[in-house]
Amino acid sequence: MSSATHLDFVTVDVFTSLPYEGNPLAIIRIPHDRIVSQAQKQTIAREFNLSETTFLHEKGKDTQEDTWTVDIFLTTQEIPFAGHPTIGTACYILGRVAQERGIQDGVIEASFRLKAGPVGLRYDVARRIAKADIPHNVHIHEKRWTRDELFVLQPQLAGAFQQGKIQAKEDYAIVSIVKGMTFVLVELESLEALSLVSLASKALKVNGLDENWSDTFTGAYFFVRTSKSEDGSTEVQTRMIEGPLEDPATGSAASALVAFLSITEGKAGETAKYAIVQGVEMGRRSEIFIEVDLAEDRSISKLCLQGEAVRVMEGRLAV
Repeated sequence: MSSATHLDFVTVDVFTSLPYEGNPLAIIRIPHDRIVSQAQKQTIAREFNLSETTFLHEKGKDTQEDTWTVDIFLTTQEIPFAGHPTIGTACYILGRVAQERGIQDGVIEASFRLKAGPVGLRYDVARRIAKADIPHNVHIHEKRWTRDELFVLQPQLAGAFQQGKIQAKEDYAIVSIVKGMTFVLVELESLEALSLVSLASKALKVNGLDENWSDTFTGAYFFVRTSKSEDGSTEVQTRMIEGPLEDPATGSAASALVAFLSITEGKAGETAKYAIVQGVEMGRRSEIFIEVDLAEDRSISKLCLQGEAVRVMEGRLAV
């Protein structure tokens, strides 16, 4: 077949420096003079069958600005934003830029155009770490998720609660980081309780979300506060369950969590730091770092997601 019938791709593991840990991501490179429909992108994402696949629209040779359009797909739908695809794609393309330009240290500044809005990027060349200014439109829903609803999807937690082995709150916050990405935030008391979380037999459905916010992906994000680090970061261990699937690293869920904690518990004008570990139970440990700047009215003025990625494979796919 001619080269016009193919697209190049790479896969990377995100929020880790070790291959086969972290969260896998497929990145499809689309040349600036190629047109690939959204339906084709959805088919390709379904073929990879990863939690997310990104489509990186490459710049023309005459374009000087370091800005790329990136589309993000689940296996079932396009989404406006997700954290691990943003960080993984940033590490890949900016690492490539550094190599092409012979840059060995310092910081490269760039940006992505996502469906959720523009995302500012900074890439530490020597450390191979990307930092992204996350688009946010944080909304805490009036509706709460009840303990009874939790126990329907998590029978092991229900059994441990009934036996008096764990405690469980009566209800839990539901938070959107942007329109279209929503998470139920379930705080548990211990890592032992977190280990009881299991895959659900059906996808999470939450009815009665606030008006104009109901058309959304919804996942359950379980978390335990473990300690404070020497630099003042709050350390948290998490798991993200979406029906019969578990995600080893979920930047959007982590962003929703720290946004909620900062708004409800933070101090005006402060910068809160969080170090999140996810995917341990799956054998795919992921390390996610987030900084949140609070304005004087305790709204979020800036939210930065940080992580690294390691390349695993590359190839060409037919279109």
